[in-house]
Amino acid sequence: MSGGSPQFGQFASPDDQAARSGRPAAQPVDPALVPQDAPVFDTAQAPAGGGAAAPAGARLADRIVTIALLAYGLFNTIGSFAIYADPSSILDVLGVDVELTDYAGIRTLGIVATVVVVAGWLGTAAICWWRLARRRSAWWIALLAGVVFNFVGSLLITIPLVQDPAVMDALLNLSGAS
Repeated sequence: MSGGSPQFGQFASPDDQAARSGRPAAQPVDPALVPQDAPVFDTAQAPAGGGAAAPAGARLADRIVTIALLAYGLFNTIGSFAIYADPSSILDVLGVDVELTDYAGIRTLGIVATVVVVAGWLGTAAICWWRLARRRSAWWIALLAGVVFNFVGSLLITIPLVQDPAVMDALLNLSGAS
């Protein structure tokens, strides 16, 4: 082999390969004639992950919506500290004036609910950050996680409140059921 570029094989240019095999050289293609949804065969131009890349506007909108949902979730998470840690504040919102049978137990579950919501927000923020860094859609993760973790946190505080006999009697009196 002489000192020039390879004339065949994977290291040869497409023109060298065509000349060596007796085919005509490839003609350049006008980009205006290629459909926008045509598959990309050149691995240097293929987007990471093998799929079609989302338009820049869609990525920007996804990023804005994801960050807005995470900010709203952080605001609600910080606001839940006072509510979950003090069962009396929940009863004040409900308009119920009763003495809880197990205030300490309900407060402990309120703190557990706060930890669940905070851990959920931190995990959601990490997953969303990871997906946004890889240019994948993340808004739906922030939305779904917000619904799930707030539901779980609310259940952790609501169930013991409703099981308290004084609260249940007061709620029944408010509704006119007894």
